[in-house]
Amino acid sequence: MINFDAFSDSMDGDDDMMSMIIELYNEEHGNDIQMIQEKYANSDMDGLFHTVHSLKGVLLTLCEENASEQFETIERLCKQGEKPDAQLIEDVLSEMVRVNQQIADHGLAN
Repeated sequence: MINFDAFSDSMDGDDDMMSMIIELYNEEHGNDIQMIQEKYANSDMDGLFHTVHSLKGVLLTLCEENASEQFETIERLCKQGEKPDAQLIEDVLSEMVRVNQQIADHGLAN
């Protein structure tokens, strides 16, 4: 989940900057859940690595505390050429649904 207090602190309380980052997240990563599912189903570990690497970076900027750690594990496994466990993928995608809902509920998204 996103720690909005930490996110706000990292942005010096600038709601406009926070909104811009959330908008960027929504635009660039709005389809990532489906993309991750497809790349995983197709055993595209290189594509999965690049998708989760980019997503993890934005989540860290948002001060997200759970999925980013799970993506770190997925990223490492993909880099080693290993397919992550299906349960790990399911867990991180469930967390992403919660993060997306948290963003929608927070009111900074345009």
